[in-house]
Amino acid sequence: MPRTARIYISLIVSSGAAVLLIAAGSWTSASLSQFVMLLGFASVSSTLKIRIPGLESTMSPNFIFLLLSMLCCSFSEVAAIALVAALVQSLWAAKRPRLVQVAFSAAALVVSATIAFQLAHLLLGSGSSIAPLVFAILAGTLYLPLNTALISAVIGLVEGRPSFEVARICYECVFPYFMGGLLFAGMVSGAFSRSNVWQGAAVLFPVAVLGYLYFLSRTPTLTPTQFQSAHLPTEDKELIRVGSR
Repeated sequence: MPRTARIYISLIVSSGAAVLLIAAGSWTSASLSQFVMLLGFASVSSTLKIRIPGLESTMSPNFIFLLLSMLCCSFSEVAAIALVAALVQSLWAAKRPRLVQVAFSAAALVVSATIAFQLAHLLLGSGSSIAPLVFAILAGTLYLPLNTALISAVIGLVEGRPSFEVARICYECVFPYFMGGLLFAGMVSGAFSRSNVWQGAAVLFPVAVLGYLYFLSRTPTLTPTQFQSAHLPTEDKELIRVGSR
């Protein structure tokens, strides 16, 4: 693996660990039951993995429930939900997942989710008068490029491909799916109070499953990356199978 890739991975993993330490040290919960419900929906949806064509990376509809958690949960709870969602996505039905791969995936999702959460609150304020649809759109608009940039960079460094090219492939596949989930999350969240956002999650879960089945039927079983990464060592191939989306 290139030295720059190792340095980058170490930086992201360290940043994720620092965020989790801050979250653990300042733990607060407005509604423990709602947090548990959203954590459950995010975890289950993380098992619905789809391979991104052209890349050895996966996406799942867990971002929908991450966005809903940003509406009603604290910083600590959002970090915890992002961590569990990433771990489930990396470990579920995985063939010999490596520690560095799992750690990077978890750190990338924690960092992108918490930054989007903090920036959205910074720009809109933390008052209860914020329209859920506006917040969801802003948080999602911040989250997608952040997460894409983190994942694209590591794939580009490991494979020796331009990160911009990797990001373009990600956007082409993920963007329509993400926008659909974002709009659904915004509309549903507006129909429920912040104390009952979990009910919106329950409404959206069947929609997320249907979206997963639709994209699964359109995803080829053999992707270009299986040829593009043929020259890579086995450990590098395993590393770029990150799934933090």
